[in-house]
Amino acid sequence: MHSSQQLKILIVDDHFLARQIVTNVLREHNIEAVDTATNGNEAKEAICNAFEQHKPYDIVFLDWNMPGMEGIDVLAHFRADSRFNKTAFVMLTAAADQSDVIRAIKAGATGYIVKPVSRSTVSKKLVEVQEWLKNAQR
Repeated sequence: MHSSQQLKILIVDDHFLARQIVTNVLREHNIEAVDTATNGNEAKEAICNAFEQHKPYDIVFLDWNMPGMEGIDVLAHFRADSRFNKTAFVMLTAAADQSDVIRAIKAGATGYIVKPVSRSTVSKKLVEVQEWLKNAQR
């Protein structure tokens, strides 16, 4: 398991402010290896490239609603590939509907954050996901 400082994280959201808030919270936790993408296609490319370079992402914060490929489709794509079983995917969405939460969990989401994104929510979710990562490494 990586320490917080060694985590490699990708933030995927078409809204700059959401990406910035998550990035700032991660930096407060001394996490510097943060990349960003603005849509699902960029996310797929970044995740595949990182894996091919033997530096896979530990955590992907993934917006559900984006132009082009939606986050839930990106999630399903990578959860269908066992090479990404140890990658945590945290969905970011404005939809607080219980059916959406259930759909995300069934698709393989590690966690779920309802927008607007707040510092405290991201910090809390980061702690939860780090625990999941510890268990996934076993």
